[in-house]
Amino acid sequence: MDEPDPQTAAFEAEGLLDGLDPAEREARLDLLRQLAEAGVSIEAMKRAVAEDRLAMVPIELVFTRECKYTLPQAMEQSGLSEGFVRRDLLALGLPYPADDELLYTDEDLESFKAVRQVLDTGLPEERMLELARIAGRSAAQSAEAILLTFVRQFLHAGDTERDVGLRLANLAQALMPSLGPLLETPTRLHMRQVVRREVIGRTERMEGVLPGSREVGVSFADLVSFPSLSESRSVEAIGEVTERLELRASEAAEPPVRLIKLIGDAAMLVSSDVPALVHATATLVREVGDDDVLPAMRAGIAAGPALNRGGDWYGSSVNLASRVTGAADPGAVVATRKVVDVAGSGHEWTSLPPRQLKGIGRAVEIFQLAGLH
Repeated sequence: MDEPDPQTAAFEAEGLLDGLDPAEREARLDLLRQLAEAGVSIEAMKRAVAEDRLAMVPIELVFTRECKYTLPQAMEQSGLSEGFVRRDLLALGLPYPADDELLYTDEDLESFKAVRQVLDTGLPEERMLELARIAGRSAAQSAEAILLTFVRQFLHAGDTERDVGLRLANLAQALMPSLGPLLETPTRLHMRQVVRREVIGRTERMEGVLPGSREVGVSFADLVSFPSLSESRSVEAIGEVTERLELRASEAAEPPVRLIKLIGDAAMLVSSDVPALVHATATLVREVGDDDVLPAMRAGIAAGPALNRGGDWYGSSVNLASRVTGAADPGAVVATRKVVDVAGSGHEWTSLPPRQLKGIGRAVEIFQLAGLH
């Protein structure tokens, strides 16, 4: 029987090949050799085997290959204080690393400097930390969703840890150049929507009317317990919820009612035919209520002039519909006086106490649609 080569003997001596059948042993040996060639120490391999994460080491190398700065170095070069950085990492949902851990790339260092520049403009640290909390939640969900999507697609039953590790590493390496556009483009487009909404809102406030607007009904329907649901369920479970919401909303929005967009846990419907919009919104709330997977839904409807830009709708009536939704109980549809008047005799409504809604300068008459339960 041939003696093992020195490298294999070293792996055997450290117990890295113990307890494996011949096929598993050959696959692990190949992986260990590739990791050694990439500069991974035997001690690091032993820790990975003990923690049952050897297959993850190749993808870890992809994400750490360009890292050349420790956190103290990043703070020194950016001018950020340790106190702020500690709070910022907590807000982002990230742990505070060891002082000697090479964790940041040149691009990461530029992001540290960018934060310092934003603070230098006069933005209070508390406001910056609020943004960090939002960005951290979004980044964590995006990262998990992206990786799980690719894992489900490209990993197969019977894969060895070598197959898993090298395939994930190759996927990550191929995906890295696309991550920027993949995440930055939706953010940029959403920012454009916000700017457009604010500009149109200012025009409406100043002139009292939106040039080019037309009379429509607008409804928003949201899942009542979605925030707590998203904290307690996996990305896959949340994905199933949002997919089913999209399906239900698409089915309910029959012409002349249009499903404009889904905003996380909410659907926006618009129609120039207000009675049809009321019917579609009630159908959506009822169908969601009968769905065992989805939490309860509530909806609010308003009517008035709105402006269509780029497929989306803007104006005070859109804002009012969004605010009215917050006044609805789970499983209920509420609407403004104008909706009730335009909807006609085909629907029954119960008057609710007027509400003072955020961003609305007057108390709003609200009515609840009867016969949903």
